[in-house]
Amino acid sequence: PIPPVSAKEQPDDLWERIRLDLSWQNMQSPQVDSARKQFLRQPNYLPDISDRADYYLYYIVEEVKRRDMPMGIALIPLVESSLNPFASGPAGAAGLWQIMPATGIHLGLERNSVYDGRKDLQDSTTVALDYLESLYEEFDEDWLLALAAYNSGAGNVTRAREANEARGLDTDFWSLNLPGHTREYIPKVIALAQILAD
Repeated sequence: PIPPVSAKEQPDDLWERIRLDLSWQNMQSPQVDSARKQFLRQPNYLPDISDRADYYLYYIVEEVKRRDMPMGIALIPLVESSLNPFASGPAGAAGLWQIMPATGIHLGLERNSVYDGRKDLQDSTTVALDYLESLYEEFDEDWLLALAAYNSGAGNVTRAREANEARGLDTDFWSLNLPGHTREYIPKVIALAQILAD
């Protein structure tokens, strides 16, 4: 692993700063391999994101670092919305962090006819990171389970863990029977970390 860099030694290049702080790139699985190959088949993906990163990624990276969270967390908006604050999902999720309407209300995000906090860089980042930290605590300080709960709901992850426990099976992310989109989601975040680390 790459040793951490002190604040005084932090490089000016944001991608290099991210690369130096990544810690999930050593996770290996067939799902991660498949996700990495999918990313690499899209030669315009990272260049397109780099253009938007100028506007949004610095703030997200700074907030992740300030909270001492794994740098892989800063990659979630790249997977969720391709760093597009105006992205909307088919189920109603919106913004950089693709927050569902009910989740936004639960997390205290303001939303009215002229303003949607899910599409605001600072407000959405604050509540998304708060939510991820609470999920991390709820799921035994396991970031992959926290990400799975962020993507598919804490109830789905809890039920999947309970079902495995009842059968005497492991309850880590890789062992759980979760929705297909969630089983693809975490490998995408890890695969992106691998690409950026290399």
